[in-house]
Amino acid sequence: MRQFDRYAVNAGVSFRSPSLGRTPVRGALRDLSLSGGRIAAPQPVPPNSWLSLEIEHPSLGLLQTSARVVRPADEGFGVHFLWTDRKSLQALRDFLSPLAGLSDAEREDSTLRKIWGTLLRNSPDSLVNTMISWCNSTFALEDEMAGKDGEDFYEGTSPAIQKVYEKIRLFAPTTLPVLLEGETGTGKEVFSRTVHRLSQSADGPFVPVNCGAIPPTLAESLLFGHEKGSFTGANARQKGHFEEAAGGTLFLDEIGDLPLPIQVKMLRVLQERAFSRVGSHEEIPLSCRIVAASNKDLKREVREGRFRQDLYYRLEGVAVTIPPLRERAEDILPLARFLARKISRRMGLIAKDFSPAAERLIASHPWTGNVRELSNAVHRAVVVSRHIEILPEDLTGGLSSERPAGGTLRERRERHEREVLYACLSRNGGNVGKVADELGISRPSVYNLMRKYALDGV
Repeated sequence: MRQFDRYAVNAGVSFRSPSLGRTPVRGALRDLSLSGGRIAAPQPVPPNSWLSLEIEHPSLGLLQTSARVVRPADEGFGVHFLWTDRKSLQALRDFLSPLAGLSDAEREDSTLRKIWGTLLRNSPDSLVNTMISWCNSTFALEDEMAGKDGEDFYEGTSPAIQKVYEKIRLFAPTTLPVLLEGETGTGKEVFSRTVHRLSQSADGPFVPVNCGAIPPTLAESLLFGHEKGSFTGANARQKGHFEEAAGGTLFLDEIGDLPLPIQVKMLRVLQERAFSRVGSHEEIPLSCRIVAASNKDLKREVREGRFRQDLYYRLEGVAVTIPPLRERAEDILPLARFLARKISRRMGLIAKDFSPAAERLIASHPWTGNVRELSNAVHRAVVVSRHIEILPEDLTGGLSSERPAGGTLRERRERHEREVLYACLSRNGGNVGKVADELGISRPSVYNLMRKYALDGV
């Protein structure tokens, strides 16, 4: 069975694209191959548009993939499947193989690898930039369609993180305020959403507020709302975040950055369980759960006079410390694999595993930026990877520069040599001749260095 051999089918399909709005468009798949097909649909789609596809078939089940519109066709258009996950492609190949008259031996995985190898080798350098642009335009639409965000996450199995979840499960159904503490990038908002989801107000709104980004002069108005005419520019009554979160959860991130005058006002609100809009004497009952978070040591902030002690005790109904990634080493590789699958699924890219060398790099990296740094590195690796597996060089561009500088003179020289070689290969698109000219060495020397540092595939 060749990559472009087409077979007649009649399968339902729905597709959507940022250019078509939020509602999926229904159509029918009239013929099908490993690389694409023809869709009959009532609504035309311009060539080169990106689509998110769901193919429905009695034998295949539901296949989700992404496709590019390549040309108009009779009563519809043709599409090319450039990115899909291996499971869906395997199901598609198994379905088409009997139609092509293939034996079991001819359906081995090597066929699948050859197909993807051809696609990756023949992809132009502009492919990555095109994909990034498509993702930027698609993410907002996908997030709207996904409904509640933050429910699809990796919980973890390490003892440190299990203690956190035990505490959250115990206190989430109560009305006590929750204070989440931990380093930047540990995922405090994810845990705050977990508290909300397990609380009695799970059906209410979840309102996240970054206290560190609130201008001091507008803090009171943004938090508690204001009446029309209460100050210059107040042209209408405006609800504040406390009012928006009524019946749900108000997440106050970076609570330690609140100005002291606002801390006084918030203390009164938590004590009296009521607040007033700016310019009004009407008291509004406080009807939301408070979850606060800070990457600062609030006890030290209290000792040094930057945070009110009485407010701290009001917020610390339940204190939960989120462990940094380095203290939950058992979760690092499973979390990286989970993020790679999740990001690939959202972007419509092929879901890949990490190579053994990439796994060693992930396990040995200090991850000073915690989960946020890991997520950024995996996100970049998924986009730039051009091989069957994600390789170390796909990850290095997304890692922080805070790497161990120690080691022997030879180790430091080799580390620098590898970084220079990788940057030069990337800059010249893997052209060994240009790399040799730029570095002033022979082509065989470049090949030897590429083998030495496992950069053969760059």
